[in-house]
Amino acid sequence: MTGAAVFWEFGKYGTIIFLVLGLAMENIKQHRTSIFIIIYFLSLLPSAFMVPFENFNLWRQSISFNLSGPLTLFVAFLYFRGRLLNESELVRLFKMMILPLISMSMILLIRAPAPDDIVFGSEANAQMSGGYGPNQVSSALGLVVAIIALSKILGFTLLKKNIYDYTLLGICAIQSYLTLARGGVLTAILAIFSAWLISLGQGPSRTLRTGKIAYVLTILFILWNVAGDFTRGKMEQRYLSIFSINESGELSGSGRMLIMAIDLEIFSDNMLLGVGPGMANVLRADYGYNKIVTAHSEITRILAEHGLFGLFGICSLIFLSLREYHGRKKREKCILTCFATIAILTMLHSAMRLAMPGFIFGLAFLKMKGHPSAA
Repeated sequence: MTGAAVFWEFGKYGTIIFLVLGLAMENIKQHRTSIFIIIYFLSLLPSAFMVPFENFNLWRQSISFNLSGPLTLFVAFLYFRGRLLNESELVRLFKMMILPLISMSMILLIRAPAPDDIVFGSEANAQMSGGYGPNQVSSALGLVVAIIALSKILGFTLLKKNIYDYTLLGICAIQSYLTLARGGVLTAILAIFSAWLISLGQGPSRTLRTGKIAYVLTILFILWNVAGDFTRGKMEQRYLSIFSINESGELSGSGRMLIMAIDLEIFSDNMLLGVGPGMANVLRADYGYNKIVTAHSEITRILAEHGLFGLFGICSLIFLSLREYHGRKKREKCILTCFATIAILTMLHSAMRLAMPGFIFGLAFLKMKGHPSAA
């Protein structure tokens, strides 16, 4: 976004390095792993032999681009699973996550063109994403909204006063709306709603928690209408196009459904080992997409490029999430549900282009110490 001279996978490798350093500085034996996460990562390795070894550099790039995301998820899980944090430590962690995203939000404000110069169409709007991919920017902004909403469900205040939290939530929400990238917005809303449902229960805190979530939803609803008026109805049309049917009787839109369908067809033709990491990019052109295109869904990409081993990996993540959910306290269930929803839905609509879904998935499995202390 700023034109810095860093390679594409810098964020993922940087995340992996710091998490590994964190593990190395502690007693790694104290951290319990899981057979399911080991199955997930190991199941993605055999298909590497399917990648043509004509050029080592291209072979390395193909594997690193497609496996660095799963590796980030694997290492993040090892680091965070069962890690005990008290309330003040969790607030500090949330705050550290949103501070750089505040910087990103400011870049979007600075780089935004004059209102009269903005052209909203039927696709995601790059003018409002600061020179970076609208889908990725929307996902990052949606993460801010989800973290602030989750903090209200848990009873935290991140930026000293609630009004500061709600103001930041509002700024990031309307910026995410104006990118017209649907994935980040819908992911955040579903994550908030799922965590709120888990939080419902008896006790005096229920009224307060419901009130705070009502504030969040009110802000999101009001800004939805503001953004809709600003885009002259293009935003509503963009979201409604998810369900529109074109002349051929298929779902219209950006072609993601076609890419997913092609991935499933590639999987059916190469069921055992798949076609290898990154190899489906070229094959999609031969299967009817008419050009080379990268995957938008990590789920179908894994099936196409890793075959049945990839299917085992996907199932292991599902079993892992369900198994870890049981036996946790309600607040821990809220955290797991919110972050696992964000990670899985982000992987579903934007693959693992960012380090965020892998890191967030691992973060979902932390635990909270006993009784909450003062933040």
